[in-house]
Amino acid sequence: MMIAERFTKEAREAVKAAVKEAERVHAAEVGVEHLLLAVLDAPALAGFDLSRDELDSAFRDYRRKGGLTKADAEALRGLGIDVDAVIESAEQSLGSGVLRPGPRRRWFGMPLETDFKKALENSLRESRDLGHNYLGVEHVLLALLQGKGIVAEVLNERGVTYAEIRKWAASARAR
Repeated sequence: MMIAERFTKEAREAVKAAVKEAERVHAAEVGVEHLLLAVLDAPALAGFDLSRDELDSAFRDYRRKGGLTKADAEALRGLGIDVDAVIESAEQSLGSGVLRPGPRRRWFGMPLETDFKKALENSLRESRDLGHNYLGVEHVLLALLQGKGIVAEVLNERGVTYAEIRKWAASARAR
């Protein structure tokens, strides 16, 4: 069975909505942050206070910094490198958004980030590990929480953890 055949209707709609999220912010490519924004209303996230505006702001800052998380910036600061000053200097010399990654594979006419594709593949693993015969939004969330990128960082900062979503997904019933 192919990965797309296992997707629930909600998971397929989330992928399509991620493309729309990327278009909404005029992104050059569809990223994992767009996928998170597309699933903010998922039942697995119902108990968490996640503000779309706050997440949008965190993701804009992340993109401006070329994909560096807060942890990355702190590590560099510990080495005496002020990431914000470096970015400001680069943007003054080379233009706004100079550090944003370039386009990759396309989906629905937009390029996909490697992390986006990896998240979809990992969601299939999450589904299998839980013994589910479908791939739902909860599996996508688990895959997003596996990484060390911005999505996992902003969710963890807001109390959304892999363990919490995994517990919710384990108790979810097959669609």
